[in-house]
Amino acid sequence: MFAFLVVLACPAAAFGGQVTDTAADTADTGMAIWRLKPLGLDSATAEKLEDLLRAETSRLEGYSLQARSRTLDILARPRHKKLAACGGETACLCGIGKVLGVDKLVTGVIGALGDDYTFDLKLVDISSCREERRINEALSGREDLLIGAIRGALYKLIVPGLYVGSMSVELPVEGAKVMVDGEARGQTPLEKPITGLRPGTHKLLIEREGYSSFEENIPVRFQQVTSVKVDLVRSALLGISYAEEKKEPQPEPGELPPMPESDEGPTTTRILAWTSLGLTVVAAVGASLAGWRSNVAEKELEEAGRDQKLWIGYQDVVDRGEKWAMWSNIGWGVAGGAAALTLVFFLVDVVDDEPSRSEVRLTPAAGSDTAGLLLECSF
Repeated sequence: MFAFLVVLACPAAAFGGQVTDTAADTADTGMAIWRLKPLGLDSATAEKLEDLLRAETSRLEGYSLQARSRTLDILARPRHKKLAACGGETACLCGIGKVLGVDKLVTGVIGALGDDYTFDLKLVDISSCREERRINEALSGREDLLIGAIRGALYKLIVPGLYVGSMSVELPVEGAKVMVDGEARGQTPLEKPITGLRPGTHKLLIEREGYSSFEENIPVRFQQVTSVKVDLVRSALLGISYAEEKKEPQPEPGELPPMPESDEGPTTTRILAWTSLGLTVVAAVGASLAGWRSNVAEKELEEAGRDQKLWIGYQDVVDRGEKWAMWSNIGWGVAGGAAALTLVFFLVDVVDDEPSRSEVRLTPAAGSDTAGLLLECSF
């Protein structure tokens, strides 16, 4: 005799099963940007700045930015109503990061008053539930300067080690010693620009025997090469120019925002839920048909007995009725089991705010007189 076996193991570890955590499959740090609040800025400018932040974050190696649609979808759920009303306190920001399933959360305020702009950005580490870093800066001038400033602020906030620029020295004299902030950087002609310089002013000193020394404070810009032209004979600065740093070719992040509208397809749990629902319907229909055929056979026997017309071949009707009754019972049993699985799968899918931290698996299970499937799930 064969039986259908369905085992629910929650968590599966209780049965010795191993449930994998897909978040461990990648070394990327999960990042989300939430509520970049504008003060005194029109909505179009605020949206442009947030798109810029998202584009720059998506280019950072080792970081995975959650799509804006995914963030908004999770926080729009009724049970997260209190979190969505967070005023910026670290404790509630940690709660937001946990339901989003990310490692770090960026939030902040960008304000404008006339030609003066201020921005206050905060990076929260979710695991330790603390404010990891905060950038508060002011800027006066054209609005287009705000774009470059906020890009720099993002790097200082998330990857301060990459908030750098570089400097190149153009000098026709060979063998001149080049020093930046008192540190020797080589001799002219330099093979490549001097890299790793923090944006700001740096003291450039050039010396060569037989020439006057040259010393000047040179402003370095973020992600730009500062080209310095020097006349060592007259110890004079001929000019300073700026150009974007050359970077290694990288895949284009795509249009802003860099993430697609939906960063996920149907989950395995949802597919299993709909599959088991379909099995429930098919089994219920089959069980109903088998029950109807069993009832027909039963009525034939009742009519024959009432009319005292039982014939010698009535045993065939009895066998047929028992067969259909057996299949009806099996069908209803399968329908009931499939309905229970459907409920479990849909519940897992509904409560699963962090897809990478839960998993449902079906594996073959067999015993001495049973065969079926083992359902393993973790929450």
